Amino acid sequence: MTATAALPHVLLLLLAFGPRISGAECDPPCDPKNGFCEDDSVCRCQPGWQGPQCEQCVTAPGCANGHCEEAWDCICEDGWDGKLCDLDVRACISIPCDNNGTCMDLGNGNYECACVPGFSGKDCQKKDGPCAIHGSPCQHGGTCEDDEGQAFHASCLCPPGFSGNFCEIMTNSCIPNPCENDGVCTDIGGDFRCRCPAGFIDKTCSRPVAACTSSPCLNGGTCLQHSQAVCFTILGVLTGLVVLGTVGIIFLNKCETWVSNLRYNSMLRKKKNLLLQYNSGEDLAVNIIFPEKIDMTTFRKEAVVVSGEEEI
Repeated sequence: MTATAALPHVLLLLLAFGPRISGAECDPPCDPKNGFCEDDSVCRCQPGWQGPQCEQCVTAPGCANGHCEEAWDCICEDGWDGKLCDLDVRACISIPCDNNGTCMDLGNGNYECACVPGFSGKDCQKKDGPCAIHGSPCQHGGTCEDDEGQAFHASCLCPPGFSGNFCEIMTNSCIPNPCENDGVCTDIGGDFRCRCPAGFIDKTCSRPVAACTSSPCLNGGTCLQHSQAVCFTILGVLTGLVVLGTVGIIFLNKCETWVSNLRYNSMLRKKKNLLLQYNSGEDLAVNIIFPEKIDMTTFRKEAVVVSGEEEI
């Protein structure tokens, strides 16, 4: 058999046992790129493709709100974002901002409205009135009201104790009575003072005094509240200081007297010793201590001297 005659047999063997041509046997044929036909005339798709002819792509696993153009794509639909199209960014699609407000998408379904002047609120739904535009004219903690922006002029809601268009007038602070537990209120010019009944303390008589209610002291002891005990302690300390000061003053006076006497006695001893050094005679000593004897003593000494001279 020549080579030319054997060529048809080789072609038949290649067709029978050689590789199949993808997409050539099925009817309708498989996508030549994304699938191949098997003996049962069914298209077998490549990974990432599906459909009767393997013409449909498969989205990435977990793709929530997206589609694909190639295998494993996740192309997000309008209003969704993220790698798997699971972030809702449709907040501004519904145009939530009123009164010509501008919507700004913050992601994750959140938004914020930039309002034009004269409007406020989350969705710019609130018309600004005199309170917002001009500020509150209310004094002493009064609340500015303008009927949610509908009023032409602002008004003030005053706290207790004040009145007037702008809460500028100070009224009686005891109306209504701020003292609790039947406390007696006294107005002191813009403020108040409560005289509390027994068993209550604090500015408004709201705190009960319970420390001595149960009579905790035994054997006839008298219970004192903490504040009373502190006062008695301070009073005792002050009394002790006064006593110590008095004793100190008396002691200093005694010391001064003792020192003065000591100095005086010392001075006398010095004078006496000085006199004894210069003259041992009684007359001279007496003359210095008793000046009134000077003339007589001097005369006696002169008389003795004269008499002596005459005898000599």
